[in-house]
Amino acid sequence: MTDAPSGRRSELLLGVVAIVLIAATMRLPVAALSPLAGRIDADIPLSALALGALGTAPPIAFALAGVLAPRLARRLQLEPTLLLAMLAMIAGHLVRAAAADYTMLLVGTLVLLLGAGFGNVLLPAAVKKITPHRIGAMTAAYAMIMSIGAAVPPLVAVPLAELADWRVSLAIWAAFVAVAVLPWVALAVREVRAHRAWRAGVEADGMPAPVDRPRRAALLRSPTLWGIGIPFTVSSISAYAGYALLPPMLREIAGVGEAEAGALLALLGFLGLPLAAVGPVLAARLRTPTPLLVASTVLFGTAYAGLLLAPQAATLLWMITLGLGYITFPMCLALFALRTRTPAMASTVSGAVQTVGYAVAALAPLLLGALRDGTGSWAPAIAVLLALSAANLIAVPVLGRRGMVDDELGR
Repeated sequence: MTDAPSGRRSELLLGVVAIVLIAATMRLPVAALSPLAGRIDADIPLSALALGALGTAPPIAFALAGVLAPRLARRLQLEPTLLLAMLAMIAGHLVRAAAADYTMLLVGTLVLLLGAGFGNVLLPAAVKKITPHRIGAMTAAYAMIMSIGAAVPPLVAVPLAELADWRVSLAIWAAFVAVAVLPWVALAVREVRAHRAWRAGVEADGMPAPVDRPRRAALLRSPTLWGIGIPFTVSSISAYAGYALLPPMLREIAGVGEAEAGALLALLGFLGLPLAAVGPVLAARLRTPTPLLVASTVLFGTAYAGLLLAPQAATLLWMITLGLGYITFPMCLALFALRTRTPAMASTVSGAVQTVGYAVAALAPLLLGALRDGTGSWAPAIAVLLALSAANLIAVPVLGRRGMVDDELGR
């Protein structure tokens, strides 16, 4: 009688540790390479176009993961799929650290980002499965860890390269992922054994194993999926447009220096920590996410209107309001689990939303940059971002219905 609760507690602890550790590795690929671009260029020539391709790789890889991850998880189960994703991340870190040319560097980066993208898609399902009664708190915890994982590499990449070289600075992150793999090995082995025993029992009864595979076209019938997808896409567009375009934009319209523009961009990353802490918790506790959607719309609108009408008057204030507007991103991470009834459906919805959101986000910097070049001014691009921020309000009545995707699909 006393062993069962103890066993459940140990399984819960193992699962929580596994989620925290994988979250710590998922933003390393995005943040570890760019500070070393100058040093890499000495060995592997990096043109502006080559750097641009590396910068576009994250949303493309994340969108592709949105298509592949739920399918592989249905075939292999959740835990083994996440384990394979982490092994791919280790391989990607090592390949790009050993890169002899740009092609090898790009391939290693894509493999690494694809593994991280699998984590993006499947972690909401893992949270729902491992901590179904603490979705808000657990999502907040792993979102905060992801933010820290994005902030640390830029701080230590150059000092590590100075101690050794840029290859060591890139390769060292593989060791961190290797540590994070260990609990997932245990979880994957346990899940494979449990699934085999379950299938053996089902087959012994002469009944086919049920398969939860909603078609992508069927998902489009879910208003709740659209309600989550719209703010996720708006947030992703703003984020990746900011990563790519804010420094040159601020230098031109606000008259700031190169170092100050970089510091203002870094500020957006640090603001992600408090947002990650409160966004998922509020999403779980509020009756509907309407206050978060309205707040994000007002904050984004204030930031872009300020940059459009008075960019030099209060540049720091516009950056703070822009950074706080991203609260809808951790909110959506929580909604993947909160608005579905099973881990399988959570991963399916997460994959569908992230596929579209990141695919659009990958195009946004290119289109907005082309708009700037075509008009000779940043004003039209900022006006487009200002208009897009209002799209959050479309999700208010949809998510206000408190619907569940499973119910809307009749599952």
